[in-house]
Amino acid sequence: MARHSSKLYFTVAACCIALTAHAQEQTDEPAVLNADQITYDETLNIVVASGNVEVWQGQRILRADRVTYNRRTEVVTATGNVILVEPDGQIAFADYAELRDDLAEGIVDNVSMLLADDSRLIANSGVRRQGEKELERAVYSPCNLCEEDPRRAPIWQIRAVRVIHDEENKNIIYRDAFFDLFGIPIAYTPYFSHPDPTVERRSGFLFPSFGASSNLGLFVNNSYYWDIAPEQDATIDLGLTTDAGPVLGGEYRRRFENGALTLRGSINRSDRKDISGGRQTVIEDDIRWHFFGDARFDLNEHWRAGADINYASDDTYLSAFDITEDDVLESRAYAEGFYGLSYLSVEGYAFQDLRPREVEQALVLPWINYNFVGEPGEVAGGQVFANASMITLTREGDNAIRQFPTEGVDTTRFSLDAGWQKTSYWDSGLVTDVTGAVRGDFYWSNDFPDEGDPDVLEDDVTAARIWPRINVTARYPMVRQWGTVQHLVEPVVALTVSPEIDDPDEIPNNDSLDLEFDDINLFSANRFPGLDRVEDGTRATYGFRTALYGAGGGSASLFLGQSYRFTGDDEFPETSGLEDDWSDFVGRLTLAPSPALNLDYRFRFDHETLEARRQEVSLSGGVPALRGSLSYLYLDGISSSGRPERREEVSATVRSRFSEYWSAVAQSKYDLAADEARTIGAGLIYSDECLTFGARWVRDLTADRDDESGDTIYFTIVLRNLGTLPFAVEG
Repeated sequence: MARHSSKLYFTVAACCIALTAHAQEQTDEPAVLNADQITYDETLNIVVASGNVEVWQGQRILRADRVTYNRRTEVVTATGNVILVEPDGQIAFADYAELRDDLAEGIVDNVSMLLADDSRLIANSGVRRQGEKELERAVYSPCNLCEEDPRRAPIWQIRAVRVIHDEENKNIIYRDAFFDLFGIPIAYTPYFSHPDPTVERRSGFLFPSFGASSNLGLFVNNSYYWDIAPEQDATIDLGLTTDAGPVLGGEYRRRFENGALTLRGSINRSDRKDISGGRQTVIEDDIRWHFFGDARFDLNEHWRAGADINYASDDTYLSAFDITEDDVLESRAYAEGFYGLSYLSVEGYAFQDLRPREVEQALVLPWINYNFVGEPGEVAGGQVFANASMITLTREGDNAIRQFPTEGVDTTRFSLDAGWQKTSYWDSGLVTDVTGAVRGDFYWSNDFPDEGDPDVLEDDVTAARIWPRINVTARYPMVRQWGTVQHLVEPVVALTVSPEIDDPDEIPNNDSLDLEFDDINLFSANRFPGLDRVEDGTRATYGFRTALYGAGGGSASLFLGQSYRFTGDDEFPETSGLEDDWSDFVGRLTLAPSPALNLDYRFRFDHETLEARRQEVSLSGGVPALRGSLSYLYLDGISSSGRPERREEVSATVRSRFSEYWSAVAQSKYDLAADEARTIGAGLIYSDECLTFGARWVRDLTADRDDESGDTIYFTIVLRNLGTLPFAVEG
């Protein structure tokens, strides 16, 4: 027998010769060995490496205190702190391993595997075969071990008599398995499997959701996920309810090189409540359904197109089946092009009103917009612009809510607005903005109420209007440094000049109804929304802004403004804040002294009595241990239909992260005008690195036909790597 224990170059070369002979036949890659000491027994044909041993075989790496290779049996034996690194990133730790010389097959004792996603598999023993690992008396968990007591059971784990890791099909399979939570067994199954960490998605059944509700009774929802191809997938849902029958639904998603498509929908056959002639009726065995779809495609470097389609079979289906709480569904198809600073769009809109007192919604088809913006400084140091549009609105019925007869009629409108604008910065610090423009509008309407008899509707009614205007705004920002605080004072004045325009009675009003006068549009040339109404005449506008900015990021600002109309428009409705020559006062106060506190207060006060006409307060602040938000809305004005309306409501939310893993939330919304609560809710959440548990209670005090009010309790359990276990109870 001969032994060699000498220089590293000799020992490495000797070992490579010994290990490579058979391994090359298996992998066509040579094995490489490094160790503190290597001996070779020529009689027994055994290579022994000891001390920080590392063996590289292809993409596999074996580390151990001692490695023995028997050239006759082609078996590698490793002992002491054995570590085997797999090509997919998995790492196995063991006390003892006996492997084939390509390191792909063998047996291990007291093995602990660290998977690619940092989850762990621990077993008494295991067998490695080509494409498969089989572990005896194994435990799986993605949870971190307790630092103070690593022997303590993790938050959750799966214990099994046998665990098989199918590397070819990328599955982890459990036989005779127990699910433990905080070391306590809570469930048993003879068979269970889930994808291994290398799988991003896989076809299969998802965790079911179940519960009870006043609308549906007892329900259970089962979903199957279908991995169709790398670029597309689908989810098929089957819901079973005791009061509303089965519900079939699903979602399909697909990505393209230049876009994406998503389709969602459901169908059900059940009784539904409706209101007819002021009385509630029941429609038996009604086919109820919904369809949502959206698509986006980039056609080329300038153009993109898309569509959003949203429709439901009836007004209450979506809310009764807890699909969405939207009041109005909007469907849109569009194409839009981008050329430098200019923009062109062609769109079509359709709306479905789901409110109890529904309004006949318009079909907008087509709506074409072109916006041209010239280069800055190109003309007389300023910038030219032009906006052209064409829109057609039609309605199937005549039940549009109208304050005036000319609201909500079918019409086609052509508009062209062109002008010039310039911003100048003067040496004195003065900043001026000058805009001069002319807009022309042409209308062609049908079903237009006759001036003498509004019950008589006329067709082919035409009207035109020209609206020139000049708007000059000047502001003088002054900044002063007080230690680490900057103080800004900025007075702003504006003059808007336009001839008085007597709008023809034949011009309808479709898009200038929802008027909201505030600090945002105070200096706008036209404070009517949309294009159907214009603000003519001459007026002056003033405002004052002051702000403080701290070096640490804190800030406070206040703005107050008002306008005075010398001549012009008397079409502003009562309580709008613009019905008199002097407008109401509008402003905004913002306080943000630190990230822990933020206050935003927007207001409108009557210019004569200083009585509040609109107030919006948003207050939030706190620390992670306790944070809260409060919002308040008061509106004494007009609704979107032009009718007087008073709204006053308050909502509050309190959140607390009272420990490292526990947090709570409580929220409420109260209608002060009606003196009744709308919603009340509270929730409790536990979340760590591998488990999330949430419980939430919501009381909804609104009801609409077969969408009844009541309490809802949601339970959600999220297990890392396994998925979500949802549960809901409503009453």
